[in-house]
Amino acid sequence: MDDNGLQTPRCETRWSQQLSGLPPKLLQRLMPFQLEGVEFALSKNGRCMIADEMGLGKTVQAIAVACAYRKEWPLLVVVPSSLKYPWIEELERWIPELQPGDINLVESKSHTM
Repeated sequence: MDDNGLQTPRCETRWSQQLSGLPPKLLQRLMPFQLEGVEFALSKNGRCMIADEMGLGKTVQAIAVACAYRKEWPLLVVVPSSLKYPWIEELERWIPELQPGDINLVESKSHTM
C-alpha cells in the first residue's frame, strides 16, 4: 500500500516495463479487469478496440495504453464533440504532468494548431 492507502499493483507480467512508466496514480487506480485490458492492448502493440460496457473505464484504459507509448507522442484523440471536454478533464486527471499547452483542442475543421 502507498501513503494514500491504495494498493500498488504488482506488475509481474511481461508488460511490467511499459506499465512502470504509467503515472503512479493511474496505475494504482486501475481495477484488475482494467489492467488486464491494458495488458491486452500492449500485447497488440496498442492497437485494439476497448469495447467494455458503459461505466467500466474505457477512457482510463485508453489513457493508460497511451501513457505506455508516451515516448511516441504526440497523441491524437478523436471523439464526438460532446466528449471533447470530458476527455481533456480525464487526461489532466490521470496525467498530472501535462502542461496547459500540451493539449490542443480542435474546435472545427478550419481550426489550425
